[in-house]
Amino acid sequence: MSHLVRAAALGVAALALALPGNAAAAKAKKPKHTVTVNTVDALPKTTLKNLSRSCGKSKSASRIRKRSTSRPTKNRVRTVTTYCSGGTRTVFWIKKVTKVVTVPAPVPAPLPAPAKKGFRLTLLHNNDGESKYVVGDSVANYGGLTRFKTVLDRAREAAAAEPVPGNLDKGAVTVSSGDNFLAGLNLRASFQRFDSGAGPFYDSDAIAGLGYDAVTIGNHEYDFGPARLAEFVAFERSGVPFITANTDFRGEPLLQALRDNGRIADSAVVEKGGQQIGIIGVSPPETPTISSTRNVKFASDVAQVVNAEAQRLTNAGVNKIILSSHLQSGAVDRALVPQLKNVDIVISGGADDLLANPGDPLVVTNPVSAPVGPYPTLVADSSGTNVPIVTTQGEYRYLGRLTVNFDAAGKIVSTDAAKSGPIRITADANQADYVPEDAKLKAAVTDPLVAYKASLAANVIGTSAVNLDGGNPNPIRVKESNLGNLVADAFLAGVNRTAAADGRPPAQVAFSNGGGIRNTIAAGPITEKSTFDVLPFDNVLVTVPGVTPQKFKDLMEWGVAARVASESTGDGRFPQISGFKIVWSLSGTPQVQTPNGTTITTPGTRIRSITLDDGTPIIANGAVAPGAPNVNLATTNFTANNGDRYPFNGLPQFAAGVPYQQSLFDFIVQDLGGSVTAADYPVGGEGRITQVP
Repeated sequence: MSHLVRAAALGVAALALALPGNAAAAKAKKPKHTVTVNTVDALPKTTLKNLSRSCGKSKSASRIRKRSTSRPTKNRVRTVTTYCSGGTRTVFWIKKVTKVVTVPAPVPAPLPAPAKKGFRLTLLHNNDGESKYVVGDSVANYGGLTRFKTVLDRAREAAAAEPVPGNLDKGAVTVSSGDNFLAGLNLRASFQRFDSGAGPFYDSDAIAGLGYDAVTIGNHEYDFGPARLAEFVAFERSGVPFITANTDFRGEPLLQALRDNGRIADSAVVEKGGQQIGIIGVSPPETPTISSTRNVKFASDVAQVVNAEAQRLTNAGVNKIILSSHLQSGAVDRALVPQLKNVDIVISGGADDLLANPGDPLVVTNPVSAPVGPYPTLVADSSGTNVPIVTTQGEYRYLGRLTVNFDAAGKIVSTDAAKSGPIRITADANQADYVPEDAKLKAAVTDPLVAYKASLAANVIGTSAVNLDGGNPNPIRVKESNLGNLVADAFLAGVNRTAAADGRPPAQVAFSNGGGIRNTIAAGPITEKSTFDVLPFDNVLVTVPGVTPQKFKDLMEWGVAARVASESTGDGRFPQISGFKIVWSLSGTPQVQTPNGTTITTPGTRIRSITLDDGTPIIANGAVAPGAPNVNLATTNFTANNGDRYPFNGLPQFAAGVPYQQSLFDFIVQDLGGSVTAADYPVGGEGRITQVP
């Protein structure tokens, strides 16, 4: 029976052709597929049966006739096969085995490879949307999510309809380069909606509605901590990848889980027009000092990180690569490009710079916001190749559009200037570029937000006889402000209101970082909405006990370290104070720290004096005053945890459990009886902070 076993190796379908005496065997063709081999066992002669049908010697005599029993066992199929050659009839058991034999098929002649094509890319981008969804949230008559969506869809449609030469593929890619939400009433409405189980953040629905191909994570996404960022990402409905290549989430399990399942990634690769485009994201390395990142870590060697990821994409065959940067400075991005390799385009986010060309319609502001450079701005990379850098002002005031042609090797060979530049978003029906709102996003996002803010605006909690100035940067980030004084006074009252009941030491002094104060309160009615507009973050008040005179000086030295002669340039660390006065000199040496803020390398000599409101000197003539006491200091948890790199460096703190917005609400209602007077809070302040030559 060995010849039968060998025959079975060719497959059941060829079995009859391999039997002796079969003249057709020589003409058998090898199977062209993988087959399961069966072994053939002959039954004893006593089991052989005569079939009712005779073979005969017709043309069909070489055919296989095959039947199977209706009840096969698990491992065997009873097959009655008649091999017709001279009337011979044989019955076999066919037993299945697991061996697989692959019989190679004839190799077809290779087809010529299709000619590689170039690519016409339309890059549509924005940055720093910052939850400014309703028209007027940013600039009156401009911006707004719903009209931004209309302009974006029209730009996509135009790119899709554009005829291109036969040697080019084409496609449009849409990218956000960070700061997709920001503290304020819109985001607070998002939290209330999510926490009540009514749906995801409005911000998540906004991202989904715009249909991005990739979204970079900026610094403001951490303002309410890693858990809120995880909720924002996880419940966004479109599944868009959130990208950041220089961020380590291993200390935050919720975010690491999103990294593990690919929702957060170093980069994204999207296919458009049959070709692949890579998009790499980077976040600001200084995020832990300006936001609430907890255990998230950031690599500072951005060029090395980007080059490694760009090389990985290049090795995978991706030859068109975009860097979506949120390094918060156009100057930083321009300095980065000469260190890069394999990156073709850079989107710069976080700086709110305006790049534009002559003739581009611009948003009308007062004062006028002038372009800082052409769109795009070209900077040579490490190989000498010019890389276009693009950006727009944020808050949905513009859509950026860059249209370039790549050759087949993935090199930019031309830019279509007529189809590149910022596209402004206008709600002014008298303008030629006016567009209607997108109805779906209006119903899903902006209408509910308008209703939410209207309810808060209807709750009047007091009046102000004076304009409470929170202008950014002047005065709130460069000098004393009457609004800053009001906020700091509210902090001091807020921590002390329940200090005795909580067993906390009362505070003598308080301060707020200027960057935590975000709006002006105009003279007239003060509403509950006003308090959220001014203090929009999720900060709570803490008391830091036993601050030594030297540490107090170090804190204030850092507060004024970034000040320059021009009051048009400010920094979010500048202090607004209560319970004490300071005198400082711009000509003194500013304090210098290590980049992570843990060590003071230059102590600073700008603070000339610190005096408590009761006349007790803490610092006199730049030195600790004799007998100066320690003080208990009130501030926000953000600042006390080294926010804005204030050098608290782990000093103990007692949580007061009071949201900083609530402290302002309570101070106006309870301590001021609902009335803010010009005598108590004069324009320009009352001399708490004095600058000397």
